[in-house]
Amino acid sequence: MDKLIKVSDLPNLHEIEPALREMSSEYWTPEAESEYKVGVILEIKQETFTDEETGETVELPCMIMFSQEQDKTFTTIRNGSKRLVATIEGALESGEIVAGQTPIRITYLGKKKNKTNSRLSDRWSVKAIQLNKKL
Repeated sequence: MDKLIKVSDLPNLHEIEPALREMSSEYWTPEAESEYKVGVILEIKQETFTDEETGETVELPCMIMFSQEQDKTFTTIRNGSKRLVATIEGALESGEIVAGQTPIRITYLGKKKNKTNSRLSDRWSVKAIQLNKKL
């Protein structure tokens, strides 16, 4: 168990840089095909949402990602697309990606009609980023 810190022992916290990771997150809903995010997956976590159609509260597994922006700042995002979460879970289980370590690129491919019903589902590309190769 971690030792409790005495408040009187703390340095002046106003003079210390905060960590890069924003602990609050925003739900990422891509608006256009080819929209992408780069960063590292932190975890798959159950999140609570209210279904807009039914008003019901539902538990939804979401991928939580530490996402790097173009200006090199970081945000924490989440997304609960079943296909995306399943792909990332599979890659974590197989060791293709390691949570918090493997940089990845997630690209939104748009909505496509399901083969088993008439609904549209989001499609994704998930690729590990090879740090030794530039675009």
